[in-house]
Amino acid sequence: MEEIIIEALERPKKSGKFKEQGFVPGVLYGEGIEATTSVKFDALVIKKLISHHGSNAKVWVQYKGSKKFGFVKEVQFDPLSRRLLHIDIQMVAKDQKIQLHVPIHFNGEDALKINQLEFQIYKHEVTVTGDMTLMPEAIEVDVSEMALGDQITYADFKLDESLVTDDLELVYGVVNHLKVLEVEEPETDVDGAEVVQPALVGEEEE
Repeated sequence: MEEIIIEALERPKKSGKFKEQGFVPGVLYGEGIEATTSVKFDALVIKKLISHHGSNAKVWVQYKGSKKFGFVKEVQFDPLSRRLLHIDIQMVAKDQKIQLHVPIHFNGEDALKINQLEFQIYKHEVTVTGDMTLMPEAIEVDVSEMALGDQITYADFKLDESLVTDDLELVYGVVNHLKVLEVEEPETDVDGAEVVQPALVGEEEE
């Protein structure tokens, strides 16, 4: 597993909005942390972390001379600007069992359309419990060669046997017929002009 190290800096607890340019506020908690600790991170580092490793990235956090292992528990974005607002990192022992919501990326959907099929997604993530070091950052599923009626269940993710879920029988997506919306062509006369239907008696003109 790639070792990703990010540095956390002390952030005094203050009322009001965090306005320090170039940094994003966050908290550390969990294994080896006595109480939830307010920190700040370099905003560019966090953006790259989320972009390359996803919202469940496993990281080593360097803080006040010590280095602890953990994972990104929650990321908050502004719903309009998508500006990064806050990040929570939970510290864990490397052999600690945790429960995590792992995102699923379905690939190859365009290939199905050639056969007039489409993949209907029911759920974009799976809840998994197990060893932190075995947790994938995301699950990649290729649906390009699936046939009509084929479904995706937990067994298709091919995760380590020690990783378990309560949703073994849950269907995460299924292949259906491609739905094509038909657009009615307006009626035209012999000269190609659109025919306007006369309003019926009693109908209000718009």
